[in-house]
Amino acid sequence: MATHDAGRAGRRLLLAVCAVVVAVLLGAVGLVPGGASSADAATDAQLRAKQQQLKDALEQAQEGLADTGERAQQAAAELADVQSRQPAVQAALDTAQTAVRTAKDRDVELAGQLAAAEAAEQVAVGELAQGEADLAAAEKRVSRLVSATYRGGGIDTGLALAVVGGEGPSELADRLALVDTAARVQQASTARLAQTRAEQQHRADRLEAVRAQIAELRAQAAEQVVVTQRAEAEAQARKDELAALEATKAKALADVEAEKRAYEQQAAAAQAESDDIGAQLRARAKARGSKGGSGSGGSAAPQRGVLGNPLAAMTVTSGFGYRVHPVYHVRRLHAGTDLRAACGTPVYAAADGEVVRAGPGTGYGNILVIDHGTTGGRDVATAYAHLSRFAASPGQEVRKGQLVAYSGSTGVGTACHLHFEVRVDGSPTDAMAGWL
Repeated sequence: MATHDAGRAGRRLLLAVCAVVVAVLLGAVGLVPGGASSADAATDAQLRAKQQQLKDALEQAQEGLADTGERAQQAAAELADVQSRQPAVQAALDTAQTAVRTAKDRDVELAGQLAAAEAAEQVAVGELAQGEADLAAAEKRVSRLVSATYRGGGIDTGLALAVVGGEGPSELADRLALVDTAARVQQASTARLAQTRAEQQHRADRLEAVRAQIAELRAQAAEQVVVTQRAEAEAQARKDELAALEATKAKALADVEAEKRAYEQQAAAAQAESDDIGAQLRARAKARGSKGGSGSGGSAAPQRGVLGNPLAAMTVTSGFGYRVHPVYHVRRLHAGTDLRAACGTPVYAAADGEVVRAGPGTGYGNILVIDHGTTGGRDVATAYAHLSRFAASPGQEVRKGQLVAYSGSTGVGTACHLHFEVRVDGSPTDAMAGWL
């Protein structure tokens, strides 16, 4: 399962690298959306050049992944996944935090409204109590007045006594004024009592309305507590998700860095092995009195037709040259040409020469080196790496086209193939630049 997951991770990473390469290269020739006018203006030659560029870049991406450990591929895929998801999760967190702020603002607003309503309730309760006292006093006054009037025979009786019981006109007038005043007082008291009762009813209605408002606000506050809790829970979930992504990202970066260090160690070991082969070949050249060049094999002019093909069928899967690793971002020379070959494919000597090395290496795996002597004033040798087994041994003289080994996947590699090198004055050069 782990291998399967790592394989899927590698494929996802390759797709991501390829997508970037395609976007960059197609954009350069105006084939991305919005660039139709540039594409129309591009010449066939430019398009062919860009197509070749794209092919080379994709091959480099595949080659780089072949040198990437499963752990690093998984880490790189996780890192790419995290980086693609982080913006959406961050946006969700921002939205959740905004919802929390809005909910808390509503909490404060409701709390203020509830406090104001409860204060109004207290005022209304006090006013109602005072109204009850005022109403009781008014009713008491009216009751006393009615009682006194009743004891005196009422207004009509008082009026009759004033008419028939007076001793003279002035006394009659005084008695009539008193009766009139008593009537007005009784009417006024009765009116005030009715008004007091109406005001008290208004106070009771107002208190009832305030208490209904308080009940509604408390219900809203209870609902708002749930809303706020949900918003806070959502915000916390998004925070946790973002933290988990950050942790995954940190681990992925650490894994990539660890694999990068291992890769750099492998590269250093391979370079040391390559340097050792070069030193061995230069020592042999010196011993036979060769006047070869300074060792800058990469600039040597190819001697066309000198070397034959090391395989019966030649398909290049990775060319000679510097590469920037797509995961580790390390610049490294690929010192040979990788040729497609199933495990156990016969490997042939590229020219006459002496086998100077045939045995296990580090990054090269099983490697065979043939010294072809001096050609055109330059010392030429070939190397065959990642072999499964040998058909020639050190010190053996071989002829061009002779079976010398079988391809394999020993050393650093992910599949069977043949790594073929041409060395001029001990240094690697591009075999496909005219040597074959």
